[in-house]
Amino acid sequence: MKILTIHADFIEFEAKKKAFAAAEEGVEKGHKVRVEECLVVFSAVEKKDEENVTAVMQKYLQEIKNIAQQVNASKIVLYPYAHLSSTLADPKVAEDFLKQAQQKLHAEKFVVYRAPFGWYKSFNISCKGHPLSELSRQFGAEETLSLKKEGKDEAFVFSDQKLSNDEKVLLTAALLVGKAVKNLHPKAEVLGLGFYHNQAYVDIAGAEVSLDEIPSVEAQACSELGKHFPLEKIPVQQITHSLQKSIVQDLGKDAVGYNLDGMKLVPLYKDPFVELSRVKALKMLNQSKVYWKNNANNTQLTRVYVVGFDTSEKLAEFLKKKDEAESRSHLKIGKEMGLFVTSELVGPGLPLLAPKGMVIREEIINYLWELHKDKGYQKVWTPHIAKEQLYKTSGHWDKFGDELFKVKGKTDNFILKPMNCPHHMQIFDSFSFSYRDMPVRYFEPATIYRDEKSGQLLGLSRVRAITQDDGHLFCRESQIKQEVTSIVSVIRMFYNTLGMDKEYWVSLSIRGEDKSKYLGSDDAWEIAESSLEEAAKENKLNYKIVKGEAAFYGPKLDFMFKDSLGREWQLATIQCDFNLPNRFNLSFMNEESKKERPVVIHRAISGSLERFMSVLIEHFAGKFPLWLSPVQVKIVTVNDRNIDFAKHVTGLLKMHDIRVEVDDRTESIGRKVRDAQMERANYIITIGDKEVEKKVLAVRTLDGEVKFDVSVQKFVTEIVEEVKGRRL
Repeated sequence: MKILTIHADFIEFEAKKKAFAAAEEGVEKGHKVRVEECLVVFSAVEKKDEENVTAVMQKYLQEIKNIAQQVNASKIVLYPYAHLSSTLADPKVAEDFLKQAQQKLHAEKFVVYRAPFGWYKSFNISCKGHPLSELSRQFGAEETLSLKKEGKDEAFVFSDQKLSNDEKVLLTAALLVGKAVKNLHPKAEVLGLGFYHNQAYVDIAGAEVSLDEIPSVEAQACSELGKHFPLEKIPVQQITHSLQKSIVQDLGKDAVGYNLDGMKLVPLYKDPFVELSRVKALKMLNQSKVYWKNNANNTQLTRVYVVGFDTSEKLAEFLKKKDEAESRSHLKIGKEMGLFVTSELVGPGLPLLAPKGMVIREEIINYLWELHKDKGYQKVWTPHIAKEQLYKTSGHWDKFGDELFKVKGKTDNFILKPMNCPHHMQIFDSFSFSYRDMPVRYFEPATIYRDEKSGQLLGLSRVRAITQDDGHLFCRESQIKQEVTSIVSVIRMFYNTLGMDKEYWVSLSIRGEDKSKYLGSDDAWEIAESSLEEAAKENKLNYKIVKGEAAFYGPKLDFMFKDSLGREWQLATIQCDFNLPNRFNLSFMNEESKKERPVVIHRAISGSLERFMSVLIEHFAGKFPLWLSPVQVKIVTVNDRNIDFAKHVTGLLKMHDIRVEVDDRTESIGRKVRDAQMERANYIITIGDKEVEKKVLAVRTLDGEVKFDVSVQKFVTEIVEEVKGRRL
């Protein structure tokens, strides 16, 4: 028996079609099931399990109950998953096994769902991401089970980040929620406070806060909004709880104690709170289970997520944006528009781009090349695998560890490449360059591979096959600023075209205090960091220095852009690297005919193309500008008499490389228009008898504006100009 358990925020699955003739009967094709806050058990019953089904069943049920108890799950989803094994039991045995398991778990007071057996299914799942959220087990009738996982404590680290007023309000709201929990559960202990995206969280020990209890905790916290409570700093010697004392020990001299109405804690930030009366609105969003110091062998805590604001209007705006974000989900829109698919046979984290999704990808890549081709870049290509030694030399072997996909050859051991840069180092090293050739610039949108945890994978935004619009520049130290300036101009043009260049800022990411995490000498790092900061100043970038966020080989400029919902994304990056040239012993000949070490600048404009596509889908809500749109024009006919003219117009548009489709089905015109709108076609042309007679078009835009009697030639001319200008 093999199982993979996922503690999930939700799973949604849909039966597509039978995988074989003897598949489970009574299943409604296309029926969707969504289960929230559940333990999903992907299960494969194996051939050897048939020898003692009863014993295997006992261990299967005990395994599920043990995990469910540890993660506090009351809902179970049994999901037959043949891909876990190559030696499967007889289908009838496996189907009966899962049906019996469902009944037995139901008798144990669990709410149990079961995905249909023997059917191809699509599914989306969101993993909670704590240490026990993903477990895989293999067992038989004679084998024993063990849930124990090796763990190592992660020390708390003090952040000297200067918090904004909004961030302080967030943490103060989390503090108020912690106080509310303690009011309802006097034995509870409030521990860490921190940030999760645009939310704050508070960790609670000694009390269970279930989803059902969130409304009462929220009501308790909201009842105290606007009140004045004394929040005072105290000596850390007054901290008495053992876990809080551990935080004090980790933070050392930076530790500061706080006391709120008898509730004592040690935050990880300097001056993290505002006056409690300034928090005017808050909302509890969710809860999850985490382990003290991220070690599964330690105490399990309840983590509660919250947002807080200094006005109720800001909370209303947040909730509105949250609802809108859900309606813009790239998973939802991607399915409606047919942009990408996922396959159980291909595997999680490996989305497949359908033809319409490939159009978007190709348009992005083509535009990126257009922005680079006149700036001295040359296209290169590198294979998807390389020998282990390449990544041991580069340092990626140690950096990525078990995230590497390893490939066993007949004589050599290979790695699916986790980055493109080591390959580009080899191209540079294979030629003889002089100072007259510098800079040398390589351009390659290429796919890299990392074995991300399955519970963290989601659609296009988190994948295992990651396509980077990679570029590597080999230059002299004196050329760093001019090259950074050139890259910045490309970034600005690219994001201006997409309407995402408003209010962006740049993180100058440098080393943290623990220098053991980074390659290279202090001198090399100081030169690289100062060079990037000077370039940032010369280009008048709105930058902030952020410690501890550098790449392991060098500092970087990370560009933070906002989408149409105001959400912030780290997309473009420029990284300065003095270390890989040393590790690969790269050189060129200088004016004195002596070898000189180049500097490498890593740059990506869109970052991961898959993730960038997910951002664009949600930014535009699928209503792409014409040049990016998979279906630029949709022609719908009223009746069969109109088809010839529709084909004539189609031919004219295709002559100008316009992406056009014709819908000549025998459906009502209303149905055809609605389907075209669902596909987000930029222009919907309706052709009826009147249009055929007058040789004109009825044109509907994405915004619903309709124009009649439009000249065919005028429409073709205008649409070609719109594409050429890449207008929004």
